[in-house]
Amino acid sequence: MTNWPAPSGKTNPCCPKSSHSSKVVTSRVANSAVHCLGPAARPLRRQPAATWPTPPQLTVAAQHIGHITPRISTDGGVRHVPAVICHQGNSYPALSLSAILAGGQETSLALRRGTAWMDADWRLESAALAQGHIPLDHNGDLRVSWRLHPDSLISLSAADVLTGRIPPGLLEQAWVLVGSTAFGLHDAVATPFSGADAGLHVHAQLITALLDGRTPYQPRIAPYIQALAALLGLLALWALRVGRLPAYLLPVWALGAATLLWLPQAWALTSHSIWIGWASPALFIVLSGLIMGILEHAQSRIDRDRLYAHLSSYLPEPVAAALALQSPSNAIKATEQQVTVFFADIRNFSAYAEARPPEEAAAVLHTFFSVATKVVESHGGVIEAFQGDAVLAVWGGEQGHLASHALLAAVDLQKAMHSCLPDPAPAGLEPLALGIGIETGRAMVGSFGPASRRTHLVLGRTVTVARRLVDMTSELAHPILVGEGMVAQLGGGASLVSMGTFLLEGMRVPHHIYAYPLDSAPRIGQA
Repeated sequence: MTNWPAPSGKTNPCCPKSSHSSKVVTSRVANSAVHCLGPAARPLRRQPAATWPTPPQLTVAAQHIGHITPRISTDGGVRHVPAVICHQGNSYPALSLSAILAGGQETSLALRRGTAWMDADWRLESAALAQGHIPLDHNGDLRVSWRLHPDSLISLSAADVLTGRIPPGLLEQAWVLVGSTAFGLHDAVATPFSGADAGLHVHAQLITALLDGRTPYQPRIAPYIQALAALLGLLALWALRVGRLPAYLLPVWALGAATLLWLPQAWALTSHSIWIGWASPALFIVLSGLIMGILEHAQSRIDRDRLYAHLSSYLPEPVAAALALQSPSNAIKATEQQVTVFFADIRNFSAYAEARPPEEAAAVLHTFFSVATKVVESHGGVIEAFQGDAVLAVWGGEQGHLASHALLAAVDLQKAMHSCLPDPAPAGLEPLALGIGIETGRAMVGSFGPASRRTHLVLGRTVTVARRLVDMTSELAHPILVGEGMVAQLGGGASLVSMGTFLLEGMRVPHHIYAYPLDSAPRIGQA
């Protein structure tokens, strides 16, 4: 039995103080199987046999004692085994270390702290070891390599061994583990190969790695490599975000980058038995990608809502909603509809704008547009465009009540603007007055122009008539004029005055014009 003193001035990580009783075992034969660790590996499994007396040669081998206490990970798996445990004032090496010491006829190992960047935190040194030393982590644990699949180990029933029912010479020059494989003995552990495997396989993996000099370990520089990998992944994600990578691709890229981190880890582990640890930086990159993707998506939603709000302030809201779901196109996207067109214009505004400061003229227009929008929308209409000092609004549909809504909007707008326009007019200027023309008929409504510069318009004879009626309000001294198409929609429900038939400018066919009574629609400028 070998004691394991700690280096001078340092705590021995191989002898942690434990609140539970560690298990110290010797080789046993009852209810057991024999595992051979040889250069060639073939699966030979047998059921556990009955109890047999212990042969003298096994009793001699049992004088080298080792513990079989693993360190259980949080997920229930076994990845580490303490190199040495303390029990009743004595220190005991792991069963695998005890076997190596017995095979190399060594009686002691030197424990030293790693100093180089690629060293393990601790190391056990001995001339009997294939790699010259055994790397340990900061807890003084051996890392289980799990390089060998359980099927690569030759498993024999202890009964077959004791009765000689095995091939001659099979156990010669071979490392043999004697232990239990019966699950009823509660010696089952979770391994990468099975959720419940024989605990004997843990020690078989450890001994094989020690014999081959391939015990995996984490170098002292590993935490810095992990931090560097996480930082580089974060910087790459940020660069992709600044480069306007679509939000949904950020998590995808992060997942791909995390997968790529596994490649150097796999190479270092298989080639040099170095465990860098890729899960932490990979998880960090994936979570960073998800968070960035969520934030980018939220920002894009905010930007889209803001853009839609701006778009709907320049276009009718239904039009803006439809355009937000369409790709730009060079084609005409318009339909012929029955509409009531409402045209309102501030008369004498050109002379007013020429004589007054630009700020004052802009304030008058802003007030006019704001009031007109409120009045039109309150009567179910849609502002189609602001054209110079005029407002174009539309009511869509065949129903006659829509035409009556347009007429009521004209009356309300006249009343609302009475207190908004400058009164009296500045010296030397004609008073500002509001002229309104309304007509109902067919028109083309939609988008026109190239994909690089589209515009939404209402085109057709109905729009032209409404515009010309506004021009006629000054000549006929009536602020609200109505076309014959709208009168047909209204029927006899409106008290309109016939002004006669006129050939409007630019038209080839005369049109009958009607006016809203002067006593019901006061002119702007009258006291």
